[in-house]
Amino acid sequence: MITTRSFLNQMWIDLNSPTKEETDSLVLTHDIEPSIAKDLLAPTPTQRAENRGQSIYTVLHLPTFKRSRFICDTQEVDIIISQNGLITARYDSIDALHYFDKQIEVNEILNKGENIHLFFGMMKEIYNSMHDELSYMEDQMKEIEKNIFDGYEKEMVYAISNAGRNILNFRRIIDPHSDIFEFLKENGGQKFGPEFGTKTKVLIEDWRHLMRVVNNQIDMIAQLRETNNSMLSTKQNEIMKQLTIIGSVILPLTIVGQIFGLSISHFPFKEDYNAFWIVLVIMAITMLMTIVYAKFKKWM
Repeated sequence: MITTRSFLNQMWIDLNSPTKEETDSLVLTHDIEPSIAKDLLAPTPTQRAENRGQSIYTVLHLPTFKRSRFICDTQEVDIIISQNGLITARYDSIDALHYFDKQIEVNEILNKGENIHLFFGMMKEIYNSMHDELSYMEDQMKEIEKNIFDGYEKEMVYAISNAGRNILNFRRIIDPHSDIFEFLKENGGQKFGPEFGTKTKVLIEDWRHLMRVVNNQIDMIAQLRETNNSMLSTKQNEIMKQLTIIGSVILPLTIVGQIFGLSISHFPFKEDYNAFWIVLVIMAITMLMTIVYAKFKKWM
């Protein structure tokens, strides 16, 4: 599906899951190279930017958090930047582009807005969306922290691992953006004027800020994992301590029971009518003495 938007003297053509007929029409009407049109038909595994005639062809991967599955997934947008606008191709719904489309529509109606290249307006919305994703991840980490100190250390082992995987995937996806923006700063300034290069510098600063947030969250995950492991280890050690104390209390009782269970001819209390109760009293006293000793040694 092709959607066309115009803003001031620029045009944005957006292709959602483009077909061969749609890309062929772009080759005829917008002088797009056939090799680019072929690339637009399917996702590209590698992010890159390259000069193509009077345009710059860019492949960007974007992280998106699938809240239904609690995983960080990848979306792709292919961008052809020209002097008079841009062409984008995507393969599923991207919220940032939808919001950008609505903004252009409103600005058309109100006839206002900065006279900057549409590429920078689009990237601003994309990076705002990524900041929202990171805010969602930060809320997850706060919930994990609360659960750790509420006594759910065991359950948080998987949650921490999943959050760590998501934030590392996020960084892996956006890390190549730096090289792409540097390419745009050098080549875009030459093709589209000095203002394009200046705006790209701002975009690079946005990337750096986003990376600082990502790295801070990675450090937070590492601290949460260390804290959770320490508390889990402490709880396990406490359980082992309690089991050892119980074993220490039961051991003397077992010895007393085995002694009085010996099959020998002459044995104290053997013929006594109250032998059973006498043995129970001896075992109770032994257990009490063991507990007092453990308390004295501060084992419990």
